[in-house]
Amino acid sequence: MRSVLLLSLPAVLTVTACGDSAPLSLASATHGQSRVVRFVAFGDAGQATQGGPTVQTAVGEAMAEVCAARGCDFALELGDNFYLSGVTSTADSQWQTKFEQPYAALKIPVFATLGNHDNSQGPGEGSANSRGNVQVAYHSAAENVSKKWNMPARYYRFTAPLSSQGNDFVINIPAGYPALPPVAGEPLVEFFSLDSSPLTSIVADPDPRWSHLTYGPTQLQWFQQGLMNSRARWKIAFAHHPYISNGLHGNAGNYDGVDPNLPGTSNGRPWKEFLEDSACAMGLDFFMAGHDHHIEWLTPTASCNDKTQFIISGTAEQPRGFGDANRNPVYYQKANVLAFFWFEFREEEMTGAAYIVDSNTLKLETHPDGSPRADFERTFARQP
Repeated sequence: MRSVLLLSLPAVLTVTACGDSAPLSLASATHGQSRVVRFVAFGDAGQATQGGPTVQTAVGEAMAEVCAARGCDFALELGDNFYLSGVTSTADSQWQTKFEQPYAALKIPVFATLGNHDNSQGPGEGSANSRGNVQVAYHSAAENVSKKWNMPARYYRFTAPLSSQGNDFVINIPAGYPALPPVAGEPLVEFFSLDSSPLTSIVADPDPRWSHLTYGPTQLQWFQQGLMNSRARWKIAFAHHPYISNGLHGNAGNYDGVDPNLPGTSNGRPWKEFLEDSACAMGLDFFMAGHDHHIEWLTPTASCNDKTQFIISGTAEQPRGFGDANRNPVYYQKANVLAFFWFEFREEEMTGAAYIVDSNTLKLETHPDGSPRADFERTFARQP
């Protein structure tokens, strides 16, 4: 049965095109008087191919270059963190080969969410959700020596600029990162990491704890309550599975061409309804996902309040083509490239930029002076 929205709705914001903004340093972005939040977003990075270590490291180093040039407070990792079937313990060697080593140059906190491959016994069917709990355990495990990985729960929230107070967990920060200060007043941005896997699995998990009929409503109530209570100027959710996509998997409710009227979760219908009863109904600003291995910035759609903007950044290691490049309108999209997004949020505007890593040289595309060159950049103003 479809969940019913019970919470009162906040005022809906809109965004329009505007001009560019100049970058600040990490220190001023985090600790200065001018509030600004910057981060990179990448996904589907856990070495699905034999060339994975080299490619994954190249993208990690490219993100570090952009962060050095434009400033980054943290990164979002958008699921499928460990191909093909997640990790089995906090001492699993994949933590080193598929996270710590490839992102050694990225000296910022990484806030991660779970994907279908992270919750699988085989190649991404999503039938072993308990396996995802290992990634939660690594957040506070002794093996997390770098203190870079952040996943305190299967779904969680945090505010930015990052603070030592105001969150439900202690944020891990790597060596050399500025100490997190207490931040008074309302946050600039609130992030909600969502767990989409139990609502989208191709093969049902035999453990009743992960049934979408019970797990979905519990998470939905948490998310609705969080959106209703949020005092942040901007609200962003991130998860692995998209709401809309021009990729091979397609739109939620009809994933991989599966009939939306069929029961179960393989078509993503429970996930579609989850998002429509929360993010869409309550005016989320941005929803960021992976799953499809390309890069997209999709326009708002009438089915989701004509306000929420959709980001797909799932090509940090194994790029591929579109399913239907014209399925949904976009501001920007590119397939068959290694890429990631960089974002900056200020009080009244945000800027997003897409960066490409050349598949042949494994180097970041640059200007003649050697500085990182964005393949696409757009700024939106926040309207009251």
